[in-house]
Amino acid sequence: MNLSRLLGPLTALHANSFFKRVFLMIFIVMTLFEAVFLAERFPMVFRAVFQHNADLLDAGKIFVCNSTQVFDLALAIAVLIAVYWTVLQMREDRELLVLFAAGTGPYQLLALVLSIAIGGQILSLTISGVLDPMARFAQRQILFEAEYKALIHGINTGQFYQFPTRTAYAPAKTKSSGPAPTRSLFVYEQMGPAKFRVLSADNASLQGPDRKGNLLLKLGGFTLYTFASQPEGPAHMTVGAVSASGVTQGMALDELLKFEPRGTFAEELTAFDQIISGHGDGSKRHREDMQLLGERLARSLLCLLAPLMALAAIALTTRISNYFILPLTCMGLMAMNVTSAWLIRAIAPVTPMGAFAIPTLLTAVFAAALITIIFKEQGKLARPQLARP
Repeated sequence: MNLSRLLGPLTALHANSFFKRVFLMIFIVMTLFEAVFLAERFPMVFRAVFQHNADLLDAGKIFVCNSTQVFDLALAIAVLIAVYWTVLQMREDRELLVLFAAGTGPYQLLALVLSIAIGGQILSLTISGVLDPMARFAQRQILFEAEYKALIHGINTGQFYQFPTRTAYAPAKTKSSGPAPTRSLFVYEQMGPAKFRVLSADNASLQGPDRKGNLLLKLGGFTLYTFASQPEGPAHMTVGAVSASGVTQGMALDELLKFEPRGTFAEELTAFDQIISGHGDGSKRHREDMQLLGERLARSLLCLLAPLMALAAIALTTRISNYFILPLTCMGLMAMNVTSAWLIRAIAPVTPMGAFAIPTLLTAVFAAALITIIFKEQGKLARPQLARP
């Protein structure tokens, strides 16, 4: 694209300088947003890492996977702040005054900021519609693999394992001359409302899984006690006991660890998956998919509104409003996001296509109002209004 021909007096040199300053500011703001968000997510990530016995490398991967969750909304705010501060500085340094006097008007300035807005929207849709669903699934997969590794190889400290009908406790692993570490094992299994059994083993090892996902549990020094409640006498009475020097039992991996396949949760599906799998059948899952797609579209459209809101805010920035106009503009952008999300959730269950119509209509109305303000106040947009130090 020939910037000099498109922008007239606003030469390619000015345009390139403008882009560099805006992109640098966007990078700084996005870095701060991600740092604050990940710091807020630290307790939840640490809890998940601890519960699934993941290591530091897994924790780092999970933090990376979490970074995409706030990217789309943070990008819109970063674009707003970057355009606001860059254009405001150009105004106060008399750059816009000179360029407007040379024949450059709001059309050329809008062409610059809208090119940034369109690029931001494409990036937002790519992150929220493709990378974020993949990152959410990858996070679940990392935690599952960490828990599976702990189940097979054991950990240095004792651990409780919770299953649908069983509770198992394995003390710290001990050294073994064999290929797999062995640990003693204690298992409690509820067999009915008035019956349960307790299994203990001096050493236990879990091998597999094979190609079919089957595991092999080997127990040494095996003892099994069965207890039942009695209407009279002691509260519980032993009704059976079995002992053996060694027992081998096969089981499926799903009996121990349940891993839902990709696609079970709507937020793990990319935009392409949701469009292909929707089929417009009106089912509950289809409505959920359309609602999620609508929310992603609404947040990406904020990137189109953000630079327009920044230019309108600059036109209204004076020495009096200088201290609160930017925070109010950011709050307006956030209010737009909340309003769109609320309307989408209210309308999508009734009319799935409304999830796309609502944010598009709101964006068109607000964009037209902002452009009107920019052209009406173009004199204030170019004329410095802040006191110079």
